[in-house]
Amino acid sequence: MGKGIVLRFRKTFPGSVIEGEFTFEEGFNLILGPSGSGKTTTLRVICGLERPEEGFMSCCGEVYMDTERGVFLPPQRRRIGIVFQDHNLIPHLTVRENIEFALRKSENPVPVEEFIATFGLEGLENRYPDQISGGEQQRVAIVRALAYRPRALLLDEPFSSLDFSMKMRVIEFLKSLELNIPVVVVTHDPLEAFLLAGKVYVMERGRKVREGRRDIAEEILDRIALLKDRSPEVS
Repeated sequence: MGKGIVLRFRKTFPGSVIEGEFTFEEGFNLILGPSGSGKTTTLRVICGLERPEEGFMSCCGEVYMDTERGVFLPPQRRRIGIVFQDHNLIPHLTVRENIEFALRKSENPVPVEEFIATFGLEGLENRYPDQISGGEQQRVAIVRALAYRPRALLLDEPFSSLDFSMKMRVIEFLKSLELNIPVVVVTHDPLEAFLLAGKVYVMERGRKVREGRRDIAEEILDRIALLKDRSPEVS
């Protein structure tokens, strides 16, 4: 599968089961679904924070998990970057220092100035997280995850705390990076899936129910628009 991720798993929780089969390709892969559908659990299985009862996962041709053979690579050995919706920047470190912190863990680190220039963070490098906007914090969090030189990047509802204008800026920033690794984005918003394009997986009630391309997100957006048109106006 080259640089892709192959995943199949079944994870049981009290009162629910999360399961699915996925093939995440190089580029953007969107997991779309409502809250509680199993999206975040899927990300946690990929990065090794959840250990399913049954499952298999390989990344870039290397097996990370195989329950039949007793293989389970711990999170710190998977080289997978993850960005949560609350950024998780270290508050007492500047933008530069946050990136440097990630570079220490990289197998082939490059000068921090190269990351700052490449990702358009000039002017922010000496500021602390509480001195920059939410969108800028999210950009720094993404860059910090990439500084680790991960084999894959996971984004868990990365735009949910941003207003529409800032969301569009961060999405354009992500698309401009032309990443050559699998990027798995969890979202409940079909517009985000449509804008990022790539492969789309739809999850409901703990299971993957559909997969396809941008047309799935477009279809859901059309359905939402139709429902709004049919809604009675409130005077």
